[in-house]
Amino acid sequence: MALILHAPKRNKNVYKTLIAAEYSGVQLEFADFEMSVSNKSPEFLKMNPLGKTPVLETPDGPVFESNAIARYIARLNGDNALFLSTPIDNARIDQWIDFATLKIDTNILKWYIPRLGFAPYLPPVEEAANSALKRAFGALNPSPKWEAAKPSSL
Repeated sequence: MALILHAPKRNKNVYKTLIAAEYSGVQLEFADFEMSVSNKSPEFLKMNPLGKTPVLETPDGPVFESNAIARYIARLNGDNALFLSTPIDNARIDQWIDFATLKIDTNILKWYIPRLGFAPYLPPVEEAANSALKRAFGALNPSPKWEAAKPSSL
């Protein structure tokens, strides 16, 4: 059985899966998928009871949540540099996956969703999200002062 991805093709969470597949040399197929139709079907809800995308259909059963799917795909190829041999290397990969989800995605959504009209616009929420994003982006692009303070092993 091929690995079948159930999701719209243009989705930030799908890109995580596609990037992992590209680096891992794993072939994926997209299911014939229509948002708000396919993900409400009984067959889809058996794979993810919340009806959220993406879902990866594997020979061993479905996997949902984009980070779990990306990690699954990255582990399929034993020679893959995305998942290295030591626990600390794997933990460092996991920390940046979680950082992107918890510190960047979450705060972008707090800023973006009210602009789409799906939540009320609350200036204090937007200010907090902007502040958190600036801090997160600062961690991704540290100042020279921070770089000098990093341990040489990093």
